[in-house]
This record gives sequence, structure tokens and C-alpha cells, in this order.
Amino acid sequence: MRYVDGSKSTADDLKVMGATGTNMHTDGRLIHVGVEADAGHGLTAGNMGLNPYDVAVGFSRGRDIDAAHTFSGKVIARLEKHWTVKVVPKDSGAFPNPECAQGTAAPPNNSFKPTPLRGAA
Repeated sequence: MRYVDGSKSTADDLKVMGATGTNMHTDGRLIHVGVEADAGHGLTAGNMGLNPYDVAVGFSRGRDIDAAHTFSGKVIARLEKHWTVKVVPKDSGAFPNPECAQGTAAPPNNSFKPTPLRGAA
């Protein structure tokens, strides 16, 4: 899978545009990353418009729908081992979670140190 980190370039673009809205994270806390398989399925994750420690994950299905469903199921199961996962209803957007940490950085949580993905979720 190909990994893309557009966090810095997106934050830079927001600064150029003069984005000042709530939770735009032009202060370096913006997350905008993704992975994509050769078959086109993958995911994009980010926190723009959300609280700093809220992250929305969206999945793309590509050409192989069965592989995409298997991938998304594995990713969700793995995320649920470490974090609370809430499904966003179809035809809705992700909104800031009032229960999620805001403002200054939360204390480090070293209970989960991810290993690099090697093609499997």
C-alpha cells in the first residue's frame, strides 16, 4: 500500500487561504493522511474541522469491492482495539465529538506504539 501524508501541505494551504475557522489546525496539529492499494481501495484520515484528537476515517472501494470490504473491516477491528470508533451515518459528515479532548495537548499515551503497516491491516 502507498502511504501519503498531506498534513503539512494541507495546513500550509489553509494558512495561505487565511482559514481561521474553528478546528482548522493551522498550528501544526492537522492530520491528513491516507493509504491506497494497487486495486484502488484504501482510506483517508484527518481531523480538519474536528477536535485535535478526533480523527475521521473514510474508505474508498476501488475496483475490488470484496477486497475493499475486507480491508475496511480489518482496519475498523484494529482501531477498535485501541480507540472508541463511532460510525458516521450515510449522507452525513463527521462532527466534533464533545467528549473528545480539546485545546492543549493531552499527556502522551505510550500504551500503543504502532508498527509500520506492511500491506495488512
